[in-house]
Amino acid sequence: MRICFFGESYVSGTGDPTYQGWVGRLCQMARARGYDITAYNCGIRGASSALMERTWQREAETRLTGIDKAAAVFSFGTNDSWIENGAPLIEADRQMDNTRAILRAAKSRWPTLMVGPPGLAAYTPGTLRETDHRARCATMQKICDDEAVPYFDTLAVFSSFKHWSGEAIKNDGAHPGAGGYTEMAAVIDAWGRWRALLDTLRA
Repeated sequence: MRICFFGESYVSGTGDPTYQGWVGRLCQMARARGYDITAYNCGIRGASSALMERTWQREAETRLTGIDKAAAVFSFGTNDSWIENGAPLIEADRQMDNTRAILRAAKSRWPTLMVGPPGLAAYTPGTLRETDHRARCATMQKICDDEAVPYFDTLAVFSSFKHWSGEAIKNDGAHPGAGGYTEMAAVIDAWGRWRALLDTLRA
């Protein structure tokens, strides 16, 4: 089975000295349970939903076209609400339009999941507004519900991570190390919709 993972720096695993991130660890956990996965990490550091909307289909088609057992997993949103020159990089309405367009196109071709972005170790007014970030994540979840795309609410479990924030503070304030990404992979691995996706692809 082939799975493309699309998103921003958290998908690519920025900050992880092992270069696995949560994607590599998640697939490693699945492989240990007997799932034979070819994983394509298409995470782009600094990517916004606008960049994702323009590029993801080309990336998916080169890897998944003609493959019977294939799926797409998306995880983005933090960069859209990142403050640049006093304003978010991407306005909320445009982010939601991009998100809906991406999910509609993806689910028409392949089984699709979305993993919501995590929080920050420390929010500052000049980088990311917590209330805005949380509101956008909630709206993305509503879009996923409307489009019948399973959504994993990372913010709902973020406070239980024991290593993420400490590692991120020691790093660049946003990206954890191996411990944080291991925590992220573990909660997604336990998600029923992820496991159901793997079973569907293997059937």
